[in-house]
Amino acid sequence: MNTYDPTLDELRQQVDAELGAFLEVRAGALPEAAPMIGEISGLMGAGGKRIRPSFCYWGYRSAGGSHSEAIVRAAASLELLHTFAIVHDDIMDDSDERRGVPTVHISHGLGVAILVGDLALVLADALFMGAGFDPEVTLRGFDSYSVMREEVISGQHMDVIAAGRTDVTEEHARRIAVLKSGRYSIEKPLVIGAELAGAPASLVDGLSRFGDPLGEAFQMRDDILGTFGDRVSVGKPVDSDIREGKRHVLYARTRALLGDDDRAWFESRWGAPDLSVEEVDALRDAIDSSGAREEIETEIEARWSEATDALDGIEVEDDARAALEDLGRQAIRRRV
Repeated sequence: MNTYDPTLDELRQQVDAELGAFLEVRAGALPEAAPMIGEISGLMGAGGKRIRPSFCYWGYRSAGGSHSEAIVRAAASLELLHTFAIVHDDIMDDSDERRGVPTVHISHGLGVAILVGDLALVLADALFMGAGFDPEVTLRGFDSYSVMREEVISGQHMDVIAAGRTDVTEEHARRIAVLKSGRYSIEKPLVIGAELAGAPASLVDGLSRFGDPLGEAFQMRDDILGTFGDRVSVGKPVDSDIREGKRHVLYARTRALLGDDDRAWFESRWGAPDLSVEEVDALRDAIDSSGAREEIETEIEARWSEATDALDGIEVEDDARAALEDLGRQAIRRRV
């Protein structure tokens, strides 16, 4: 029986403390890397919900693992992996702002930003492998950790290729969302945590069934926030998804619902380099008037119901069940 159940805020504080200590040691061991590590620390310190470490931790606890520094460190490594992903994502999208501060490539140039992202990925691996578990336990979790890295990079590649097309189908957009965000945000962190605790295959499968629809709902919520949210909560210009021409599910659903003439205009102006403020508003209006936004909101709730049904079907302690439900609500109930 576990004797310590950190609140979600307490867990985030512990994750941040482990990240700070780890990065300080790494910067001291190789002073030449210190400026890049400073950029990584600054980006993480500017915000972030620590969703990925939280799901990893509670995947571990769901499998009967007890609170320890080792699981907090392993979970914290996923925030470094996320930092790698967003630094490179900002480069590919040519984004100016992230979490309310200038993106790394805007502040320091493309070459430095690529290296900062690369270093975040290397450091994530180092923190995971050195978290403090026995080697065989670490390797058990690393298989899923490695698959997760392959999936997010593959999803990014699909996203880059899709950016040059207007006819992206909803099925294709969903696959991008699953690989680029959903799996590595929720499903794989849960699985990795459970595997580090030695969970049986039945529990790992159950947590995966909980995490998959929740991850998709999480990305759908991000799509809505990236189009209709406010700058403070999103941490970047709220017209960025439109101006960057994101081929996400919200875009694909809208173009499928519009009539021929409206669809042609929507496709031609979505992501156009000369978009006016008025056209951005008109594109938002098209999403609303087509019914796409309302339909995606309904799908988010359907995915949440699917996730909770899966959670009801697995045996976990009450504290872990409550934490997973709370994390799930936070992931998908964020509002514009």
